Amino acid sequence: MLGKNPEKKPELFRPMLVDFIDHEHELVLLSEKIDWNYFEKEFSPLYSKVGNPSHPIRFMVGCLLLKHLYNLGDETLEKAWIMNPYMQYFCGRVFFEHEFPCDPSNFVHFRKRIGEKGIEKIFAYSVRMHDAKTNTSNFVLSDTTVQENNTSFPTDAKLCKKVIDYCNKIAGNEGIKQRQRYTKVSKQMVRNTYNGKHPKRAKAARKSQRQLKTIAMRLIRELQRNFNAEQQEFYKDLMTLYTKVVTQKRNDADKIYSIHKPFTRCIAKGKAHSQYEFGNKVGLITTANKGKKIILGIKAFLQTPYDGHTIEPLLEQMETGGQKLPKELLYDRGGRGKSEIKGVKISIPSTPRKKDTAYQKQTKRKKFRTRAAIEPIIGHLKTDFRLVKNYFLGETGPQINALLAATAWNLKKMMELLKHKIIFLFYKIQIMLFSNPVFKNKLNSGFC
Repeated sequence: MLGKNPEKKPELFRPMLVDFIDHEHELVLLSEKIDWNYFEKEFSPLYSKVGNPSHPIRFMVGCLLLKHLYNLGDETLEKAWIMNPYMQYFCGRVFFEHEFPCDPSNFVHFRKRIGEKGIEKIFAYSVRMHDAKTNTSNFVLSDTTVQENNTSFPTDAKLCKKVIDYCNKIAGNEGIKQRQRYTKVSKQMVRNTYNGKHPKRAKAARKSQRQLKTIAMRLIRELQRNFNAEQQEFYKDLMTLYTKVVTQKRNDADKIYSIHKPFTRCIAKGKAHSQYEFGNKVGLITTANKGKKIILGIKAFLQTPYDGHTIEPLLEQMETGGQKLPKELLYDRGGRGKSEIKGVKISIPSTPRKKDTAYQKQTKRKKFRTRAAIEPIIGHLKTDFRLVKNYFLGETGPQINALLAATAWNLKKMMELLKHKIIFLFYKIQIMLFSNPVFKNKLNSGFC
């Protein structure tokens, strides 16, 4: 059952938030700019009409936005929210509250309830807030980056050890008696593989790695022998995954790098400081006009597509969100391939043609210099808006995290614009007053 927002009625011994907060604070301005009724209409059909009342949609959506705006986790948001009256006002609370209204695990249930489509609606709304700004540019910028998953650095020994531990856990849950659990033995074997390239440790490391694979396969076969028909069907996918993890070779395609996030991919982006990144590729499109740039589309890919093949899904996302497609899209040399997609011209840096005039060369050079502006946007998304690492579980996790990070970026730009408007209005009023001769005379005579 859908919960209602708190009623804005004054109480005798409790001051209302509107009575003591600064009404020119960026969060207050943003909360007044957002049409919260839009989210109520979109998400209220997802709730049943019976049962205990849930938390209000404004509160849940507001918390999701605050989480990425201020780079907070589900648990750390709770502590910040209690201390910050502006966060409470943004979420639709009427009085200052000393306790968080819900358990942080409720955010997990809410994300599952609205799903990837619901998060995409929130992102599309953040783009529509900048409509006047997004329609002024004839060309847009695009690039890809890697969103790492919250996994440890994968090695064959560590993955085999995890398979052994998971097999022991399944056997304990199902009441299957094992001949041997290999708990202490496998732990020591993993230690033996550390620093395995050292000449004095190489032989023992290789031997321990082989033994770990043998033990892991032994436990998998033992479970499969002792499963009944129902258990065989229930654990079929898990056993297939564990077998693939243990038997995979160095040059195999679609290797498994994480058991709890099997969609993780190894991506090489040519960086000197990190040769390989373990996560998923993310493509994005931003505006190219001067000033504050807005993210128009963002998409995470579970596979590792060629950079040029990420453009079409991003343009489709823009169309789905009701946006007008640009005339031209600027990409780096990784976007080689099609020269036009969905009527959008794809431009990449190249040597100028002989027939190009000096003005044409200068225009092209200026455009591709502008394209470099997308790089700091990616940097800020990672450091400030939680794109650096995906902590969400499941295959929808990378896309949900990417969409929320881009939404936070767009809202941050809107907050800055609203703040600048207030400052500009204040200075304009000052100029008007000081230019008024009546006000000047009163000021000189000491009445003001």
